[in-house]
Amino acid sequence: MNGQRRLGFLRDGVVVAVLLGFALLAVWGAYLQPASGQAQWALPGPDKVVQKSSQEVTVSDLPDSVYAPNTIILPDALQVVKSYTPVSVYASDMVTFAISLRNISTVTFGITVTDQLSPELTIVCGSERVDPEGEVPVCDVQQNVITYTAPITAQTNVTLTFQARLGSTLLSGRRIPNTVWAYYGDHSISDTVTLTVAGPTYVYLPLVMRRWPPIPYPPSISVTTPDLGGNYTVNWTYGTHPAVAAPTSYVLYESLDAGFSTSTPYTLSASTYAYNFTNKPNGLYYYRLRGLNAYGFGEWSQTVTALVNRLYLDDFTDPTSGWHTGKDERYNFWDPNHPGWEKVSYIDYVDNHYRFYIPLTRHGGGNVDSWWVWPAVEAPLPAAMQPLPENYCIQARARFVSHTGSGKIWWAHWGIVFGANDTFTDLYTFQINDNRNRAIVRYPSYVYPGNNNIRHSTVYNDGWTNIEFRPVDWENDGYEFYNISSNPSYNTIKVVVRNGRVNCYVNGVWMTSFDFGSGMPHAKIGLIAGNWEITPQELLVDYFRYDPSCPEAQP
Repeated sequence: MNGQRRLGFLRDGVVVAVLLGFALLAVWGAYLQPASGQAQWALPGPDKVVQKSSQEVTVSDLPDSVYAPNTIILPDALQVVKSYTPVSVYASDMVTFAISLRNISTVTFGITVTDQLSPELTIVCGSERVDPEGEVPVCDVQQNVITYTAPITAQTNVTLTFQARLGSTLLSGRRIPNTVWAYYGDHSISDTVTLTVAGPTYVYLPLVMRRWPPIPYPPSISVTTPDLGGNYTVNWTYGTHPAVAAPTSYVLYESLDAGFSTSTPYTLSASTYAYNFTNKPNGLYYYRLRGLNAYGFGEWSQTVTALVNRLYLDDFTDPTSGWHTGKDERYNFWDPNHPGWEKVSYIDYVDNHYRFYIPLTRHGGGNVDSWWVWPAVEAPLPAAMQPLPENYCIQARARFVSHTGSGKIWWAHWGIVFGANDTFTDLYTFQINDNRNRAIVRYPSYVYPGNNNIRHSTVYNDGWTNIEFRPVDWENDGYEFYNISSNPSYNTIKVVVRNGRVNCYVNGVWMTSFDFGSGMPHAKIGLIAGNWEITPQELLVDYFRYDPSCPEAQP
């Protein structure tokens, strides 16, 4: 049929002759001088469109709305372009075909598109798409053909896409033609593309017997996982390369960005294959390495990273996180009528908090002497975070719980132990109380959990224990942090240690500072809470945070 269909109108013989004569005159007149609003005539009729199988052309009905009656469809009304991607295809590759259709006329008409693939290709049904969305193409995997029938609006584009897979046994250089046909009115148009199966390309180079210049090959580099103390090791190896002189030294580069826009070099001997980093601040560090010999610097190693996170944070949701718990006893020599050991403090994990509880004293109706009980507990820092550096931050949040009718627990206090010796007997603390007072208090001869001998002294060797030495005395300048009687809320305490000087904050507001110099111990840190005379006392600690890399503490 040569891409065209036959037209047939079954009519009575006389009617056919008459109608055909009038129709030809109408066509000629309409084509030469179409009047405004005058209908145009089309072959084979307003309700027909051509469809094509691989064998023949048939005619099927379309809705009356496809195009207006009596419309002439010119032979060049439709443009068809077929393409495929990727350009280079190999055996077993997936190929995406695109069929671009453009109606360049001023009328709407029906089209049928068929794309019969060769046996070297297998159509992938379900991959077919139409842009803009409309009629869905019909995919026949058994016949290896895709068909699309729909109207195409005047002056518009329609793009069909679908995928097919090349056979796995195709050899390089195999050419696979593929033709798409489009049928419209009494016309047809096609476009053909040809796939060429690609294959490996061989480039033959001259034999090179040695590396020139013989600069070092790239070393192989690795890094250990940083511990909580900011300690880790960068390691590297260099293989055997007989034709190249070994490195006479190595240069290790450290940077805070992946592009090494700025970096710190470490020059190391040829016999060195590791470099230890200690006490590094928090951050992400990048490392790369290259060797150096008489001919110059060698090739770079790969880049490795070390993530340092030295933050210690306990929110007390895990009752096994390591803080001290128990019912602690103190010997009662204060009251000669009731000598002996008594349980004066209860410390445990309660409802995602760390709790200090001092029971009711005998003087208030209880059965123990619990005046002046000051339990101080050390934070269970991992071994990698000890001893402490010179600079760090500690922060904790807590609230009092009142057990008295008046809501008052006068002089109940809590705070942070920001420095202590190895035996936890020399304590440096910052504390606040329920009277809105704060102080920096040192206990140079501390005995857990406190005793009845409350004293304030500047003399350390007078034989007393748990005496208070106050570098900054208890004071209240009107700053209204926590008041138990009216606002039972949390307060946040923060202590910044920097080169022996401490700055103390309550709820983000600076309170006081003191310079201890190099004499302050840096072995342990922790919490302290206690009472004077009024009991019971209960303190709930919400969290404890230690950060040796906090910005405020850095030089």
